[in-house]
Amino acid sequence: MKFCLRTGPLLNWAAAALLMVAAVGAGPASAVPVQTPHTTAELVAADAAIAPGKPFQAAVKITPMKGWHTYWRNPGDSGMATTLDWSLPDGFSVGDIAWPAPEVMPYGPLINYGYDGEHWLLVTITPPESLKASSVTIRVRADWLVCEDICIPEGADLTLDLPVAGAPVRDPRQTSGFRKARAAVPAPFPGKAAFHVENGVLGLRLTGAPVGESPRFFPYDETLIRYEAPQTARPSGDGVVLAVPMGGGKTGDTVSGVIEGGGHAWEIKAVPGDFAVPAVAAQTPKPGGGSAASAPPGSAQAAGSLPVWKAALFAFVGGILLNLMPCVFPVLSLKALAVVKASGLSLRQKRTEGLLYAAGVVLSFLVLAGALLAFRAGGAAVGWGFQLQSPEMVALLAAILFTVGLSLSGYFELAGSFTGLGQGLIDRGGALGAFATGVLATVVATPCTAPFMATALGAAMLLPPAGALAIFLALGLGLAFPMLLISEIPAIGRLLPRPGPWMERFRQFLAFPVFATAVWLVTVLGQQAGIEAVAALLAVLLLIVFALWLWQVGGGAGGPGRAVARTLAVLALVAAGWLVWSTGAPGPAGGTTAGDAVAAEPFDPQTLASYRAAGDPVFVNFTAAWCITCLANERVALSSAAVAHRFREGAVKYLKGDWTRRDPEITRTLAAYGRSGVPLYLYFAPGSDEAVVLPQLLTPETVIGAMDKADAQARSG
Repeated sequence: MKFCLRTGPLLNWAAAALLMVAAVGAGPASAVPVQTPHTTAELVAADAAIAPGKPFQAAVKITPMKGWHTYWRNPGDSGMATTLDWSLPDGFSVGDIAWPAPEVMPYGPLINYGYDGEHWLLVTITPPESLKASSVTIRVRADWLVCEDICIPEGADLTLDLPVAGAPVRDPRQTSGFRKARAAVPAPFPGKAAFHVENGVLGLRLTGAPVGESPRFFPYDETLIRYEAPQTARPSGDGVVLAVPMGGGKTGDTVSGVIEGGGHAWEIKAVPGDFAVPAVAAQTPKPGGGSAASAPPGSAQAAGSLPVWKAALFAFVGGILLNLMPCVFPVLSLKALAVVKASGLSLRQKRTEGLLYAAGVVLSFLVLAGALLAFRAGGAAVGWGFQLQSPEMVALLAAILFTVGLSLSGYFELAGSFTGLGQGLIDRGGALGAFATGVLATVVATPCTAPFMATALGAAMLLPPAGALAIFLALGLGLAFPMLLISEIPAIGRLLPRPGPWMERFRQFLAFPVFATAVWLVTVLGQQAGIEAVAALLAVLLLIVFALWLWQVGGGAGGPGRAVARTLAVLALVAAGWLVWSTGAPGPAGGTTAGDAVAAEPFDPQTLASYRAAGDPVFVNFTAAWCITCLANERVALSSAAVAHRFREGAVKYLKGDWTRRDPEITRTLAAYGRSGVPLYLYFAPGSDEAVVLPQLLTPETVIGAMDKADAQARSG
């Protein structure tokens, strides 16, 4: 019997088998794990041997220590995504990271996205068809931020040696790990996804695939949504509509991200659609099953957990205290003069004027509240005092106060059809004057934030419109309350001095705080829009004086001269109005002019995170040039020698968040601490995981005492 043996295929099979045995026997295709202080990192490949032109999967495997976490591609409110910088042989290419689905990482008032256990960052690497080498070395520099109570930047240089064969050889030791890693990557959404924005809320309609009753959306765009806000799901036909409050960003042609729910993680690319978007809940639930009531004091969650009645009470008390703030004094002095002059009026007339003043205050607060809520619903990052972030509004208010100061000083008195407004507001009081004074008091009060106001306004920003308007109504009633008491209770009115010749001097004296406020507004405008805007505003003030002079000249002339003079006066005022409008041109944004205790750095979350990671104490001052309370605190407390010494002695890093012009990053940070406006002062003690929120009115002793107490607690804890 004759046997015939075909050796070619057998030899090929044997060679491949030997290569696999050799590769597997040498261990998995991976680099030596690198151990950093809080993380283990490793570079692995799915293949024990690669082949020319055949793509293969590799992964950077990151394992934080227990209790620590790293971040997803969109870290959320804070954090930093892991980055991979590849160094590949010539002709090799690498694809984008396939990120595993993220987890919610609550940190005080912040909501972050990341991983608290082992996770694999998958990539696909493609060798060139012309690859001739017998082995190659893959290198990658991985950098990540790992956080527990503090955040520490870490990184590692990882390498991987891979043999080259005629065909890819799978590594059985890595099969299970890569299978799990692929399963953790969100799959393309098999159904249909559409988006629609309504009243500042992003709606996502998901149909054709299971997403559960309470899905969660993780956007790729870091500015698209408010992370701390609740996400509300409602059934809709054969699917679900998820409502997510918008952040400072805008939607494009598509909205991309990850949907987690119903035991699945899907990647969506939603297209525009037209459907009803459900309202979002008033309070922000604490992720992980907690309640907003357990949030730290001063956080957005704590503010959102306030009952409406308590927030309204805080607002009422804050409104009363607002009367004592320096920004309101010039206008209140006008009303004080009107009250003194009204001593000869009947009780009924006094009560009527008091009620009209209160009506002007309350109505103005409701208008401001409506505008603020409308802007926020449209996705704008605005807060208390938002109108003074507009250079046009600052210039207009400066022009109004300058005109009021001229009238108080006796430069002019409006006559004729303007008597009710001019004489009423400045000289005699009157119904229209009382109402107008209330309006003006509200407008100039907005740069200030009194005690109790911050918590109330922070709660208002998280409530439905009806609850928010109730809080602003209470704030307006608080501001008007002292004048209501004076007008309603005769005994209080009798304590005021009687009218007399002294009143003319008093009226002239009151012009100076009004002029001072106008000067301050000019400096605010300079920091918002530059020296050109200041020059334009000074020209506006000149035109106002010129127009008033022409109007008075026309009053003493007759026939055509009167008409010509007053026509020119009107044209001068039109030119002034045009110049006010032109001041909105963007200019160099500046910081506040108040001196600092130590050199301040501009605030940004990354700088804050890096200092905290290094264990440095950090003081953060959120301020604005138009916020008189902020400037007073900087002059009185933060610029004092005692505070300067404490900062230098403790090596305190000083960050200043300038909100003079709109800054969505600062707005989000304010909201995270339950605030809708400035000032806000935070101190991070070394090693502490939470900030100490200082009072809104500072003294050197307040600042130093709060820092010393926080440092002592951090050392003992």
